[in-house]
Order: sequence, then C-alpha cells, then structure tokens
Amino acid sequence: MNIALEISYLGKNYSGYQVQPNKVTVQGVLENALEKAFGKKIATTASGRTDAGVSALCQVVNFNIETSIPAERIMYVINENLPNDIRVMRSFEVGEDFNARYSAKRKTYEYNFYCSNVENAIYSEHALFVKGELDIESMKMACKLLVGEHDFTSFCASDTEVVNKVRTIYSADIIKTPFGYKFVVCGNGFLYNMVRIIMGTLLEIGYKKLKYNDILTILEQKNRAKAGPTVSSVGLMLVNVEY
Repeated sequence: MNIALEISYLGKNYSGYQVQPNKVTVQGVLENALEKAFGKKIATTASGRTDAGVSALCQVVNFNIETSIPAERIMYVINENLPNDIRVMRSFEVGEDFNARYSAKRKTYEYNFYCSNVENAIYSEHALFVKGELDIESMKMACKLLVGEHDFTSFCASDTEVVNKVRTIYSADIIKTPFGYKFVVCGNGFLYNMVRIIMGTLLEIGYKKLKYNDILTILEQKNRAKAGPTVSSVGLMLVNVEY
C-alpha cells in the first residue's frame, strides 16, 4: 500500500524537516516512529523541506508498507510513537504513482508577525516581533507584484544548489489577524529561504526603506544582496499542499 500522511509539527525543537547527520529532524523522528510501529525501517517522501524552526500545519508524506491495518487507522499507531510536537492528523491510501514531492501542484505558506513597542511573551512563540509601525498598504501593493512567473534568484539563499530559480506565485497578500498580521503566499514551489527573504524585503518596504515597486527591480537584478534580510524562522508555517 502507498500511504499518505498529513502531519503537523512545531518546528522550534527541530533542525528542519529533512534528515541530517547528528541533528534532530522531523523526518528522523517520524521514521523512527514508523520503525517502532512496523518493526522495520521505512523510507518516507515529503512534499518538501522546511528550514530549522519552521512549523507545519499540513505537511504531506508518503511511504509504502504491507500491513493489515486499515489505512485510516495507521495514524493512531504512528502517533503512539511520536512526541506531542509532531502529530499525524490523517492517514489514507493513495495510488501507486502518488509521490508527495513530485505530485504536489501548489504549496501555501504563511509568515506571522506583529507590531508593538514591547515584545509579547505569548505571541513571540509563533510570530515575529516587529518594533514600531509598518506601512501595511505598501507591503500589500508589493505582494501583488510578486504574483506571476519570475526568476527568484534575488530571493533565494546564495548557497543554494538549485539551478532553475523560476517559480510561479499564484497569490500573495498581507492579512490582518487577531494578534497582528500574516503574509500568505501560494506558489508552485519555493526556493531555500525564499519566503523568509521575501518577508524580510516586505518589512524593508513597511519601514519605508524601500518603495513597494522596488520589488520588481530586485527581481530583475537576480542578486541576493539587493533583497532584504532573511528573517527568523519563528513566524513561518507550511499551511497547505495541493495535489
């Protein structure tokens, strides 16, 4: 059976999703739980990597297993072997050609932040503290300019090994929340640190260090040094993967 999982996790205790030598990662903990549950090593494929500290509301994973346990019950067996900051929310059977990574069509991320003169002990667990006030309208206008197909070299970590940096953004916006704001972006894929660098650039626009339409120039320059800083992973969350 080809089994798909929808999992959620808090990223603060992990060095990202993907397995890394001598580091605690979400994939490593998940695959250890699978080994305990089924008595053998099981390789998993995820919809994508998330950076150290990044959380997920709905990461999608698939793996192959021969078992008499109904697909929809597998989640309970796995959860018994997982810590509380990683939870399988759903398990179900998919076609043999389904691949969590290569079958994905769209991914949605959100970056949570709040503006204040004083850091909030509760909010700062899940959102970036931004001191002072921001020009949110200019940030929203900049978001509209990101929509479409672009080369995102300027918004990608300079040490990335990916050659093709063209991605399509379907929607991007700044949305008010009860405690602050969230930058919500949906695309066909994202480069290493891409959302965090875009967010850092939007904050430069919010602080009026850049104009909203400077984002087009930054895209055209294809130069990481021209974009804003890579903000903390604390506010970033993978919220949905579409197939």
